[in-house]
Amino acid sequence: MHTDRFVVFKFQGEWLVTYADRKQTAFATWQDAERSAFDAADSLASSGHAVSVLILPDEAEATTPLPDNSAQRASLN
Repeated sequence: MHTDRFVVFKFQGEWLVTYADRKQTAFATWQDAERSAFDAADSLASSGHAVSVLILPDEAEATTPLPDNSAQRASLN
């Protein structure tokens, strides 16, 4: 089955959403771009399409280490 993919990424100061490697829409903020991608994906999914959303982090975000949440994990024993 074909999966329709939305990609959210930052390019030259704008957040872009690309659909099917063809259509690009620019947004000023990451939140607006993400919301647009998920809304469009939800719309296609409700029509029976397989969809995915890939969010590429900003370079500044990519170099920030993730928080260590090991202390918050519940024990399974």
